[in-house]
Amino acid sequence: MPRTPTLVALASVLVSVLALPSLARAQEPGEEPAAEAAEAKPEKPVPPWRKEMHMIEVGWLMGALFGAKDHGLYGVEPPNPPRPFKTGFDIGLRLAYLPVRFVGVEIEGNVSPTKVDVEEGKRAVLFGLRGHVILQLPTRITPFIVAGGGMFGGSSKDELVGKKVDGALHVGGGLKIYVSKWVAIRIDGRDIMTPSYAKAAGGELSYAHHGEFTFGVSFVWGRKGTKMWPRG
Repeated sequence: MPRTPTLVALASVLVSVLALPSLARAQEPGEEPAAEAAEAKPEKPVPPWRKEMHMIEVGWLMGALFGAKDHGLYGVEPPNPPRPFKTGFDIGLRLAYLPVRFVGVEIEGNVSPTKVDVEEGKRAVLFGLRGHVILQLPTRITPFIVAGGGMFGGSSKDELVGKKVDGALHVGGGLKIYVSKWVAIRIDGRDIMTPSYAKAAGGELSYAHHGEFTFGVSFVWGRKGTKMWPRG
C-alpha cells in the first residue's frame, strides 16, 4: 500500500517526458497553421482591362443626312413619281455606356431640317432615334463599328409626303480620337435602312438606304488614360 503513491508519481513523470518531443515539434519556429499559410499566398494580379470599367460618354453630333430617293415615308397615298427629300443639315445627341473599353451600347437621336425635292422645295423634317452595340479598339485613336436598330421618320404637309415613322436598321463605323481622358472627337458614317417606296405603294418589302455623315465631340467619365492599357 505505501508504494502506490510512488508508482503514480513515476507514471506522471514518464508521461511528461514522452510528451515533450511532440510539443517541441508543434512549436518549431517557422511553421504556421495551414489557414495562415493559405492566406500568405500571393494574389493573382488583376488584368489591366478590368482596372478600367463602367465608362460613360455623352456628346453631340452634326453633319449631313442624305435621304433615300426611294424612301417609303409617306403618311398619305404615295405619289407617282416618288418625292425624295433633299440633303439636310443633321444635328443630334448621343449617350454611350461601355462596361469595358472595347465594347458598349449607345443610344442617339437626330433631327434634320430639309425640303421635299419638288419645284418649290417645300419644307420637311427627318428625324430618328436608335440604339446599337459598339465594338472598338482600346487605343487613343479608336476605330469602331456599330450595328443596331430604332425608328426613322419624316414630316411635311400632307400635299407633299405627310407624316410617317418606320422601323429602321443601321450599320456604320467611324473613328474616335481621345484628346484627353475626358474628351473625344468623333467622326461617324451610317447606312440607315427603312422600308422603301415599293413597300409603301403596296408592293414587296424592299429597303431604302439613307446615308448619314457626322462629326461630334463626346465628354467621357471613367476612362483612366488615352493610351493602351498599362502592362500588367
